[in-house]
Amino acid sequence: MKNGRTDTLLIIVSGLLWLAMVGLAAAGHWFAGLFALLALLLVYGVLGSSHKGQFDLKLVAFPSLVWIVMWAAAFWVGNHYAELYAGREPDFTVFGFHPSFAAIVVLFWIVPTLLMGFGFEAVKDRWLSQERWDEFLRRAHDTDDGNDGEDRS
Repeated sequence: MKNGRTDTLLIIVSGLLWLAMVGLAAAGHWFAGLFALLALLLVYGVLGSSHKGQFDLKLVAFPSLVWIVMWAAAFWVGNHYAELYAGREPDFTVFGFHPSFAAIVVLFWIVPTLLMGFGFEAVKDRWLSQERWDEFLRRAHDTDDGNDGEDRS
């Protein structure tokens, strides 16, 4: 499949996932809607790794796929403890939080934020190399001069 077709297919899939997520949430199936959101984020990770029609699946695997796995775990653990202690006080807390909320705080917020800081440093040249940044600046400068940056020769 050509890269343009792949991009188009992924964009269509992202729209369908948005509809599924919103539809599931509206129907009261918010937990399933969260997992539709994770699938949507994976599609966005693949699209975001694209450069000149090529996908860098190593960037999808790290950090995007790692985030999605951690977020899925946060949702699952959070839901587990929310159902386990529904209508009553839990037998324990984690850092003073209800166990369901602690899972969200740790696995959805703290650890992914640290991973983002340190992880992007580890893959910064794959994400945006100096060469790609210089190319972007050159194209932006060419656009300012009235040239759209494309070679028409």
